[in-house]
Amino acid sequence: MKALIKQFLDRGVSRRQFLNALGTAGLTVTAADAMADSLAPFVAQAPGLAAAPPWMRQMRGTGGALLVAQLKAAGVKHLFCNPSAAVGPFFDALVDEPDMHVIKALEEGALGAMADGYAKASGKPAFAMIDAAGMPAFMGQMFVSASDHMPVVLAVDEDAIPDATNAITKWQWTAEGAGTIPSVTRQAFKFATTHPAGPVFLVLDAASLRGEAQAAIMDQEKFSISTKMRPDPASVERAARLLLDAANPLLYCGDEVTLCHAEPELLELAELLGIAVTWPGRGNVWSKPFPIRHPLFLHQTRQTLGYPGEADVTLNLGAQFRAPARMSPGTKFIEVRLAPEDVARSAPVDVGIVADLKLAITDLLAAVRALATPARLKQIADPRLARAREYQAKLALAHEGIGRSRWDNNPLSMTRVAMELENVLEKNTCIVENAGSGTEGIFSAYMNIGGANKKYINQSAIVLGWGVSAALGVQLAQPETPVVAVVGDGEFMFRGPQPLWSYARYRAPITVIVENNHSYDNERNRLWQRGGRQYETGRDMICYNGDPDIDFTKLAAGVGVEGEVVLGPPSLRPALERAKRANADGRPYLLDIHVERGGVGSQSTWHPGYSIAAERAKKA
Repeated sequence: MKALIKQFLDRGVSRRQFLNALGTAGLTVTAADAMADSLAPFVAQAPGLAAAPPWMRQMRGTGGALLVAQLKAAGVKHLFCNPSAAVGPFFDALVDEPDMHVIKALEEGALGAMADGYAKASGKPAFAMIDAAGMPAFMGQMFVSASDHMPVVLAVDEDAIPDATNAITKWQWTAEGAGTIPSVTRQAFKFATTHPAGPVFLVLDAASLRGEAQAAIMDQEKFSISTKMRPDPASVERAARLLLDAANPLLYCGDEVTLCHAEPELLELAELLGIAVTWPGRGNVWSKPFPIRHPLFLHQTRQTLGYPGEADVTLNLGAQFRAPARMSPGTKFIEVRLAPEDVARSAPVDVGIVADLKLAITDLLAAVRALATPARLKQIADPRLARAREYQAKLALAHEGIGRSRWDNNPLSMTRVAMELENVLEKNTCIVENAGSGTEGIFSAYMNIGGANKKYINQSAIVLGWGVSAALGVQLAQPETPVVAVVGDGEFMFRGPQPLWSYARYRAPITVIVENNHSYDNERNRLWQRGGRQYETGRDMICYNGDPDIDFTKLAAGVGVEGEVVLGPPSLRPALERAKRANADGRPYLLDIHVERGGVGSQSTWHPGYSIAAERAKKA
């Protein structure tokens, strides 16, 4: 599909050929026309018009100046950059653009995560410019953006290993001279933001950036035609009938609900039919589109659970299933996704719908109400909601009991950390989490997230080194929102303190919480769960991170960020309050919170010893 669109944009096929190919691919005539219309401004460009429209102007300058002008016309405010001598004309042009802000990191991987966090929190494309030598580091975080369909445009200064980017970018363009830079930049932004969104790779070499040319600078909004598609009415009616006839439906929701701003409609549909709601778990969702304290929300789902029990109808609204959904052969499956290639990808569907999620849920609500009286809907929803409330009340009591039983643990339990965060953080706080060790599940159980309460952003790819940097991107996108990054000690050290340098330079008032258990807990549990010699002997060959212990506050201080070590339960709440006050004063703050290890082998501090100094002494 993307190759066909690229041909159309580059005028390799006519509109008629493009429409015929879309029809062959399975799109309806209406959908194909809508897609062609959204891309038409690119193929209909007419340079040399006698009277240029107000959204287009001719400009002469270096390729770097033309790039800055086109980025400005695209509404770009933040540029994620590292130095490269080859792109000097680009930085020269930025000197006189005070409203465009260069965001620098000390390492390209940090830039990639910052760009991803910015795109997630803003809903806008992020632009990054790096030296080609930094591509391998950036690509690890670009994989996160590809997995989560984030619009990131990456430009490098030479043709750097483009084949390696094929699997994690929607497309690649190379500027053939200074005059083509505005055009390829517009195409890159259009391609990156068209659903399903994703990263795009640009090669803007030194010759193109330093060369001079005259080119048209055009407002990006002229190319950002809405591609929101309404669902097929007959399919919506079939889905509505299946849901109304279901004895025990289950609703999966995913990131596409968030991308389409359909959270209110999702909540309305769940409440209208009393449907239990879940998502496919970490590794399949980065946003939290449903309030987790709502009685209809399920923290986990299994076929054998007493509640809600086995579903006879499963509805998937915008969630990525990377493995077949847990459904019995007789379960009816309804799936609504943004892109046709994502429907029926992991399981056969009874009703498959390609549409904007907000429009699809709106139409589904209307169809359900048209097919059932208010009395029947109440008869369907009320018993389910009562059952959900009863289950959630029992679950809340169980969680409270667990939390209180671990309240005084020293080292601190993560349940205590979550409960204290819930007490201290503002209602509108955004939590950026990449901690592992079951943190997401603990936070879901003990914190009020989603809906009108705290926001939660993570990543589905589970790439280490993302969290601290991504939090800066989130803060750039939402400067008025309190942001807290929660990461593990191992995760923190994948980027080290480098992102904190950017916090200090840009006065980012973010709290970083390092869950310091001196161990890769998740990896040890996976390594030991089936026995083996490590399990038998209690000898941890690779996962213990102590000896020496890492003092994260000293690392933070080295790059200009305040912090403190939190060693026990009494010191936790005051430390969180101090961090909150520092943020209110406009300063970043790091808390090195020593927490307990968990799972099999958690008490082992043994590690294989080796001393190079001792070996030297033997040779002396």
